[in-house]
Amino acid sequence: MNKHRVLIADDEADIATILKLQLEDQGYATIRARDGQEVLEILQHEACALVLLDIRMPRMDGLQALSRIVVDYPDTAVIMMTAHGSETVAVEAMKKGAVDYVAKPFSFDDLLKRVERAIQFNQTRRENLRLQAQLAAEQQKTAAILQGMADILLAIDRDGRIMQVNREGELAFARSRAELIGVPVEQVVKANIAPGQLPCLLALQSGEPVLGVSYNLQLAGKTVPILSSATPLEVNGTLVGSVEILRDISALKALEQEKADFVSMLSHDLKSPITAIVGSIDLVRESRLGPVNTEQQQFLDDAVESCSELVDMIDTLLDIHKFEAGKMTLNFRQEDPLQALQRVLTRYRVVAKRAGIILAVTCPDQLPLVLLDKNKFARMTANLLGNAFKFTPDTGSITVRMECITVTEALLQQITDQLYPDAQPVVGADYFRLVVQDSGCGIPADALSEIFDRFVQAKNRRHAKAKGTGLGLAFCRKVMDAHQGYIWAESAENQGSTFCALFPLGDGRRDS
Repeated sequence: MNKHRVLIADDEADIATILKLQLEDQGYATIRARDGQEVLEILQHEACALVLLDIRMPRMDGLQALSRIVVDYPDTAVIMMTAHGSETVAVEAMKKGAVDYVAKPFSFDDLLKRVERAIQFNQTRRENLRLQAQLAAEQQKTAAILQGMADILLAIDRDGRIMQVNREGELAFARSRAELIGVPVEQVVKANIAPGQLPCLLALQSGEPVLGVSYNLQLAGKTVPILSSATPLEVNGTLVGSVEILRDISALKALEQEKADFVSMLSHDLKSPITAIVGSIDLVRESRLGPVNTEQQQFLDDAVESCSELVDMIDTLLDIHKFEAGKMTLNFRQEDPLQALQRVLTRYRVVAKRAGIILAVTCPDQLPLVLLDKNKFARMTANLLGNAFKFTPDTGSITVRMECITVTEALLQQITDQLYPDAQPVVGADYFRLVVQDSGCGIPADALSEIFDRFVQAKNRRHAKAKGTGLGLAFCRKVMDAHQGYIWAESAENQGSTFCALFPLGDGRRDS
């Protein structure tokens, strides 16, 4: 049974009683009012789903009561009851907010249907009002978010005309929203790319997002670097336009320039005094300023070696910067990898002897020529060896192995997943492999994907014999990318580390 409450407003007791009995028999709860004034008094205290409101009543008639109900109690539906022949008045009442009307004498079956329909109609209307209010609130929040954005937002329709722009866009283009709406986007967005290449138009044509596009935008007579992304705009699965967000990256460009200036400063302002220091130490080592005993000679040699390490760090940082800026010049030639490695091995054999570390080199009698930048290959290998010496205890061992291999599925499983998500060595292709293996403290498994990033070191590696900057392995990764090769580490804590580098031999080359 339904529990909807119906307020019966009629000054004729017989009619009101009949309605009350019939409606209660159908499960409705009822209340009786004798005139319009009493209706309003009841509605102040009782929520009713429907009012059956007679037009002619004492003190306050139905039309007067209706005008108050629709304003003060909009959630209550009203059905007007009128005498036969007064339909014109009833229709006028519906224009003022009544849901329906019924003429006396009426059929109860007809009245019951009208009551049920009126209550359902009012519930639907109330739900629609609720949804409209909710939608309006969401639209207000969305509008507030868009207006508060520090980036320019443009929305275009299927014809490429602007249909929405936020406040930042109005300020940037120095035109009001009203002036921008309906204007072809290429007439507003003046860029150094072809009009048809604007991200919003590309997204509209392809139906796919267009992300991270850089171009220069002409705003108020100046050129502004922009990073832009656009996405198609769909409603119920139908493409209706696209939305583009334009971000001013002037500050980022300025920061990049500061970074470049800082790197240039490293090259000149740091290396120059180091060169002077080394020159002064050499004067002392060569006994030009007086005799030098054996102990003093050792300290001076250590000082020169420390200066060399500092220069290497600066050179590594500079080279990483050049790689990232696309300004690194490489000289690729077919080289014998063992011959390219000899000077590095000679240097580290002295280090190994001093530390009591066994340094072993294994390779076949003949190795094929490999397409290399000889100097970058040597520096990369020196970084790998230097890394191994830092984390290998005295009396430990380090092995350098060179060989030619054919890539198998099993080898692919050894490469750390996150390092090369979009490119893998070609199964069945031939590669030259360089391996540097040590008996040091090892690397935790969760750090294997991060150690080739700049300034990153595994936590357990911070206790090495010598402190590092986290640049050496980052440089190795840049070198391998330039050679279209692959590098990764295999390790576990306290079980040593193995660094592997693959250089393609023809059919294994990949896009850079």
